[in-house]
Amino acid sequence: MKRQIAAYQATQRKTAPAQRTEIEFFMRVNAMLSSAQTKRERIEALFKNQRLWSALVRDLALPANALPEPLKNDLISLGVWAMRYSTEAMARELPLEPLISVNRHIIEGLEAQSAASLPPVPAEAPSRSGQALAEVS
Repeated sequence: MKRQIAAYQATQRKTAPAQRTEIEFFMRVNAMLSSAQTKRERIEALFKNQRLWSALVRDLALPANALPEPLKNDLISLGVWAMRYSTEAMARELPLEPLISVNRHIIEGLEAQSAASLPPVPAEAPSRSGQALAEVS
């Protein structure tokens, strides 16, 4: 029985949903945006935010992405806005709260989707990064 449980847990770790990885990246970027004190930290945080959204937009545009078209289109539009705002905020002293707020809403949506669709993965399980999101870190 222990062997079967271990095999099940190993499978769960290997197939951890992309949502968990996305949540981790959004949380990391939001922490960077929230704690940016210097101009350099601010630009680094905005650059990471831009790369995160760029990776997600690329993934959303793939034919293999199974999300419904209207949702994909809305997320792509949101991603384009986030990337554009990040670029403008690098050049000007725009507030970062709009980006932090959008990212927080994405985190909440991903958490709700993840909780509703899959059994929990043990806390000690390492997260899996998607290829596109791995470029962000």
